[in-house]
This record gives sequence, structure tokens and C-alpha cells, in this order.
Amino acid sequence: MKKFYLLSALIVLALSSCNSIKLMVDNDYSYETDFTKYRTYNFLNCEIDTSFVCTEIQDAIRRQMKARGYKVVAEDPGLLVSYSIIRDRVDYKGYFQPSLERWVNRFDGDDTYKIQNFHFGGGMILVSLLDAETSRLIWRGYASGVFNKQVNKPINYYRSIVRNIFDQYPLFAAGEKPRRLEDL
Repeated sequence: MKKFYLLSALIVLALSSCNSIKLMVDNDYSYETDFTKYRTYNFLNCEIDTSFVCTEIQDAIRRQMKARGYKVVAEDPGLLVSYSIIRDRVDYKGYFQPSLERWVNRFDGDDTYKIQNFHFGGGMILVSLLDAETSRLIWRGYASGVFNKQVNKPINYYRSIVRNIFDQYPLFAAGEKPRRLEDL
């Protein structure tokens, strides 16, 4: 009888782990950017989306930018924020780079881009930061497998994904110090 309960518990554990597919989260950034100069941002127009996903993602990005000390301004922002929602399979060219924080602090002197190609299933969300003055892409974070039908989507699912993406962007606005979201 004990073997039956042990076997049942193992089967339940195995089935529940099949339902929680891990997301692939990563980022790419420009070696030519002084990330320490930015204080403000604004959004580029959102893609047309009739669901709540667009609004939820934009709200989550606002929350992450605020936590890093960036201010939303209507005129002359330092950064432009854009995001894309891709629901299909994606072939994506990314780069193998040291962590952004490590690179900004100049711990790694290798400034060559090392290309890596990805083939993502289940769609993805991309968040891009562009220099507003030059319109040049300076950072892009992404999560793949977001729309995989096998993923159980709890409340605040997209907020959590955006948080995972922004975990790849550990920098704060010029002059800001790290703090908790609850302190805001």
C-alpha cells in the first residue's frame, strides 16, 4: 500500500512539472551606450491589441521603470520604450554578452558581439529601450514560450514575465539608488 501512495505521489509530481514549462529570458545591449546618463522615458505607440495583454504589459513596464527611478515625460525623454507581442514561432538572432551590470562597470573588456541564433516556440514578448535622440536600439529584453498553451497562466502572469525581463536590466536612472517597489 505504501508503494502505491509513493507511486501516486511521483506521478502527480511528474504531471505537475509538465505543466510548468520554463520561459527562456535573456537580453542584448549596445556596447556603444552610456547607460548611466538616462533619467526619463516615454512609450512608442503600442501595437494594436484588442485584449488586455497590451495594457497589462505596458503597466508592468511602467512599474519596472519607476522602480529603477525613471520618470515618464511627454517632451524630450531620454529613452523610448517599445514592446512587441509575438504569438507564433520565432527565429531570433541574439548575442552572447556579459551581464549588463558587469559590462557597465567595465569588468569585461571584450567588446565584440558574439551572435547566437535561437528558435523559439510558443511566442515571445520583447521589450526595447531606444535612445530618444538617435532612435538607436540600446537594450532589448525578451522572454520566449510566453504563449505556449501548456503554460498555466496565473493572475499577473504578464506582470511576472515583464519583471523577469527587467531582471536582465539591473541599472537605475542617473542619480538613483536601488530601492524596493514597496518604498515607492
